[in-house]
Amino acid sequence: MTTQRPTPISRHILIGVIIVLLATAAGIWSARLVLQRSGPQDELSATRFPVARAVQPFELVDHNNVAFNNASLQHRWSFMFFGYTYCPDVCPTTLSVLNSVAQRLQDLDVDVRFIMVTVDPERDTPERLAQFVTYFNGDFIGVTGTDEGLEQLTKQLGILHVRVQPEPGSDSYLMDHTAAVFLFDPDGRYHAVFSPPLSAEKIAGDFRKILQAYQ
Repeated sequence: MTTQRPTPISRHILIGVIIVLLATAAGIWSARLVLQRSGPQDELSATRFPVARAVQPFELVDHNNVAFNNASLQHRWSFMFFGYTYCPDVCPTTLSVLNSVAQRLQDLDVDVRFIMVTVDPERDTPERLAQFVTYFNGDFIGVTGTDEGLEQLTKQLGILHVRVQPEPGSDSYLMDHTAAVFLFDPDGRYHAVFSPPLSAEKIAGDFRKILQAYQ
């Protein structure tokens, strides 16, 4: 049996296919290099609303027994977290992350503060909150109040908080609650939300981008 040699036309087709394959491979490789070098610089890990949302009236108190309401969110950026002092894991971890965020933002010439609103006002008195939140950062603010006052705020933000019934023989209980961090702008509006898992580096980086866009 004799082997038929490729005709000139078939050689040209073969060469063309090889060139296309090499060009495609080179294009993919170049695209990967661009992504590795530039990265998604304009993307946010946070969810930022196209239009910031107004906050309806609410009435609570901070850990110094000073009224905490809509006016308290004015003229500064506020990071707000909902938790409780008896929380075994999520709340201490989140406050530690927020302390790291505060340290990463120290160079900014803007007023930024960090707030933990308790979802367990029955046990979290202003005095207990003061001890708890300032352990993580002396400038952190704890907020409590009546069940009605808490509901005024949590309902409009979509915050879930449910008491978990204690095991038989136990007089303590836990609270299931939303673990996201909420950002309010200097106009007191609900501006963005950071969902778990929380990263101090990402939160601080996102806030810098949000601040630049806001200004």
